[in-house]
Amino acid sequence: MKNIVIIGAGDLGKEVVWLIEDINRVRPEYVILGFLDDNEAKDGREFYGYRVLGGSDRLEAIAEKTPLCAVIAIQDGTVRKTIREAHSGFTAWESIIHPAAVIAPSSTVGKGSIVFPHVTVSVDTTLGAFDLLYINAAVCNDCKIGDYVSVMSGASVSERAEIGDECFLAAGSTVYPHKRLGCRVNVGVEATASKDYTDGAEVSEKGAGFSLFK
Repeated sequence: MKNIVIIGAGDLGKEVVWLIEDINRVRPEYVILGFLDDNEAKDGREFYGYRVLGGSDRLEAIAEKTPLCAVIAIQDGTVRKTIREAHSGFTAWESIIHPAAVIAPSSTVGKGSIVFPHVTVSVDTTLGAFDLLYINAAVCNDCKIGDYVSVMSGASVSERAEIGDECFLAAGSTVYPHKRLGCRVNVGVEATASKDYTDGAEVSEKGAGFSLFK
């Protein structure tokens, strides 16, 4: 079994505990050592059944004493990137994929990603590193998803779409087929990206949505 620490003792952190414990019920894979969190008020306290071991700057020191892997449980992809870059010498980033996620064998998930139950990833799609796919997110065939992307509950990415690094697709949002989002594009709740968007765009347009199965 692998020792693991969770970076981020917040709402997503406790959800990652749930994912890991569900994985362990199917097949024991992980021992949760605890959390790392940069909020000093949490240091040494118990959170969701596990101890906060200090700030994220302690990752390497703990890893020197105890072999471990880590996952970054923070919703904001840009923050995930900042933490990852602050630990450039650490390579044991773990992808946490819930047993109830459906990922086609021809698709790939990058390291350090978190995939919740009832996520669907169709064939020949590439998910980048440190991505977050929340409950009921759907990514269709032949899509290219960048690094540090967050696809929230019920969001859908239609076929052959391309999503740049650090994009945030809010709950219920839709990206139309063959469309391209640049880096750091934010698609609002139930908004529809029906055209290409350049880096840093904010998408708020509402549309009828697009069914993956039309």
